[in-house]
Amino acid sequence: MGFLSFLKSKPEPEVKPAAAPAPSAPPAAAPEAGAIVCRSEIFDERHRLCGYRFSAQPPEQAMLDALVAANVAEYAQKRIALVQVTLDAVAANSHLPLIAPNTVFLLDRKGESLPAAEIAGHVAALRAAGSKVALRGVTLAPEDAQLLSACDAVMLHLNEHALADFQTLSKQLRLRYPDLKLVVDGVESWDEQRMCASWGANYFMGQFLTTTDKVDPDAKIDQSRMTSIELLNLLRTDAELPAMIEVAKRDPGMTYQVLQWANAPGSGQTTKVTSLQQAFMVLGRNQLYRGLTVSMFRLGGGANKDRDESLLEVALTRARFLETCSRLPQAKRDELFLVGLLSLFDVLLGVPMANLVGKMHLSDDIRDVLLGKEGVYDPYLTMVRLLERDKVDRALAIAETLEIDVDGLPQVGQAAFEWAQESIKQTGAD
Repeated sequence: MGFLSFLKSKPEPEVKPAAAPAPSAPPAAAPEAGAIVCRSEIFDERHRLCGYRFSAQPPEQAMLDALVAANVAEYAQKRIALVQVTLDAVAANSHLPLIAPNTVFLLDRKGESLPAAEIAGHVAALRAAGSKVALRGVTLAPEDAQLLSACDAVMLHLNEHALADFQTLSKQLRLRYPDLKLVVDGVESWDEQRMCASWGANYFMGQFLTTTDKVDPDAKIDQSRMTSIELLNLLRTDAELPAMIEVAKRDPGMTYQVLQWANAPGSGQTTKVTSLQQAFMVLGRNQLYRGLTVSMFRLGGGANKDRDESLLEVALTRARFLETCSRLPQAKRDELFLVGLLSLFDVLLGVPMANLVGKMHLSDDIRDVLLGKEGVYDPYLTMVRLLERDKVDRALAIAETLEIDVDGLPQVGQAAFEWAQESIKQTGAD
């Protein structure tokens, strides 16, 4: 009897492809077809993922409706939700369903033709309603002083200024308005992030987190991480239970971790689990699968713990989206999950991807895509990366060639995001 036969004795929900019909009618708040919600990560000075900029394709009302359907206001109860709006939308009260303690409405100073004093009045009203306000397109000119004093944050885009002008603007904003938060968009490398931080930036947006900083070709991979990968591979190939136990026993840290998962308050156990066999039975496939994937990013700790936690959230969302976006057979969707997860492993460890795949038992298709070669999974990874960069039209063009249910992608994206959030919450930080 294979390992999955043991696990299936404990009923748990199976992963369904995106196109499978739901057993009941879709909820009324489901996003409209094509209203794909894009999320751009916002990081703080400690490299913690503290929120997202939420957006969707225009027109603006359709975008706002999609964000309401995506439960952005609920998300903003605890973390930053940055949403760009126009004052026309504010005047029409279209923004009201998105108001929450950590909602930040972004207004474009250059896009509004109103006098600064009138814009400042709208800013004050938005803040009084319970949200925060950020401005972009501001200057150090005297007419903008009232605006800068009224808002919570200013957004600058690194590529919209000459470097010397950007430095001057950043430092002067920090000097003149010490309580103002400075958000920098367009940060594409770790060197740029450090540069902006040295000039007073508080928050950073861009692709820098998912790029390698310093690569060490001779770096050693943490043994517990390799054990997690090996266990995950065995789990996904219906390995026998003794083989799983044998691998886990090689690493005392992994044995301890699996027993901790099985004995967690949420497991429902009334007696203490003391053996790996018991632990695997108690956890079940989905819970073990979740715990192993999370542990790959959390093991090691050290100075990069906050960065690793941020990478975990991005990787889990990416992996779950890839796993559930297609009509492929389950085995292929399982491999797509690994593609999404491992696509950031070189960034996590600062090790060349070629060094990593050589130590893993992976299929040729997974190896090819991780090494940047064309293959069956390359279009899927390209598609999700485009979505992460808000390049929706190009991503949808690829989705159509892959015969993915494009109309179902908004729900797939939202479900993947929520699954990643729940996975992180359930496993907790080490």
